[in-house]
Amino acid sequence: MHPIPRLISLMVIPVVIASGLVGCRSRGGTSAPVQRDPLTVLRNPQRPNRDREQAIDIAWAQALRSPEEKPNVRESFKDMIWSSSVNHEMRKKMYDYLASDPDEAGIEDTKKLTRLMLPREPSRAMVAVMSDTAAARGWKDCVPALVRSYSRSVPTVKDEERSEKIALLKLAPERPLVETVFQVFLNPPDEDPGSPAEFRERARADAFDVLAKLDVTGEYRKRLLEDPSLSDDDDAVGLMRRSMRDLKVVPISGDEMRWLQRLAGAKNQANVNWWRSCSSLVLALPSEKAEGLHIRHLEALRIATAVHPDLVSKSRSELLSDLKSMIASRKTVQRQNEAQGTVKAAREQVEVWESKLSWGDLLTIHLLDRSIRQPDFTDRLFTYVGMDREDTTSEYGGVLTALENVGDGRGAGPDAKKVVPWLFPPRPSQRTNDQEFVASEEMFLSSDRGLAHFHFHVHRARNSDYAGPSGGDLDYAARSGRSCVVFTSIGSDDLNIDYYQPDGVVIDLGTITKK
Repeated sequence: MHPIPRLISLMVIPVVIASGLVGCRSRGGTSAPVQRDPLTVLRNPQRPNRDREQAIDIAWAQALRSPEEKPNVRESFKDMIWSSSVNHEMRKKMYDYLASDPDEAGIEDTKKLTRLMLPREPSRAMVAVMSDTAAARGWKDCVPALVRSYSRSVPTVKDEERSEKIALLKLAPERPLVETVFQVFLNPPDEDPGSPAEFRERARADAFDVLAKLDVTGEYRKRLLEDPSLSDDDDAVGLMRRSMRDLKVVPISGDEMRWLQRLAGAKNQANVNWWRSCSSLVLALPSEKAEGLHIRHLEALRIATAVHPDLVSKSRSELLSDLKSMIASRKTVQRQNEAQGTVKAAREQVEVWESKLSWGDLLTIHLLDRSIRQPDFTDRLFTYVGMDREDTTSEYGGVLTALENVGDGRGAGPDAKKVVPWLFPPRPSQRTNDQEFVASEEMFLSSDRGLAHFHFHVHRARNSDYAGPSGGDLDYAARSGRSCVVFTSIGSDDLNIDYYQPDGVVIDLGTITKK
């Protein structure tokens, strides 16, 4: 027993407690350090939030009384508003004070802060604050920043409830939102320190992604592009008009716009030849088959014309009927896993989607189905499955393409238009986990004339719950504008095949077995 130390410890406790009370402010009062140097208190994350919030009030009051002090206060507030580690209430309070600045120069500074923050702000609460402020104060020069923020995917918020969309409608009530966004695409802003050209391209691509939400078929853009006041001197306008004239397509997403730009490049002779060949085929199509064409359909038309002309000769209703009959006799596996935020697993039956399937969609599906079921295709595919299963750092994927597009195409010979799977394992830096595939830049650049993108869900031999595209996979298709296929392992030697496309259509094509 050691009674003396124990007695000493008991005696010390009230002393410590008493000393702790000495530094506390009385109820409703303000401690001297907060009054004397509010910015130092504000910047100190060890101080209680109530002290720091009080410091915000005091600092701003001092700034209004002292014009020479205001620039320092504004810069301190801005630095902390940029920091996502600062709690929302403090960030909002500082932003509200900056937005209330009566000086014209202060207002312009806050508008610039808003324009720079909105496109990349991770906090939905702060996006709402800035959007609401811009709308309430009529800050029309924040429209491009609101468009860029609106281009980001936010699965947890319904589109009609997005604060950016609400603000855009308030800031430009005199015209449809799609026209407001199209104007941002045509006239992207010059505002990014150090790299204005890159900033303009990002703004233009983001605006095009918003147009993909508002104009999912591209029909509205086609009408806007027919406006004679738009000059072909704008490269993007000229390119889209050319694609409408030659190919009867208009790009939908920003990625699809970049895809079209590469296909139209005069320096790539293979692309020049491809464009010319596709144009002659498209312009010969009857109007009912050309309706709803997208870039992703053109290679299917080119290959099918050469290898499966019977498919091209059929009407939409005939292709749809054939697809229903074909799938009815096959085993299909519906995805069950719905752990995708607010996105449920898509239904995968033809009957669910038949009203959305165009002639080009059905042609593509039939061509993919025939190609995948060729014995040499299946053999190669299962070789890739084995490689994926051995590598636990990533899912694998690649491009379904004509043999003439693989490498330089010189070894294709008489099988030039035979469709094969071309594997593109992810880069080491892009290997996030064994249940995610990240397409490399090399894959995108090699797939301009590809038929579809594909990836595997084979990290387990029996993976039926994941048989079909995830919410992330559907987002990928929408952004890229590609036809896609996912192969899921439902047994050691069995794969389920699901086709999906940018508008959310998912069709289960049944299974294939390793021979």
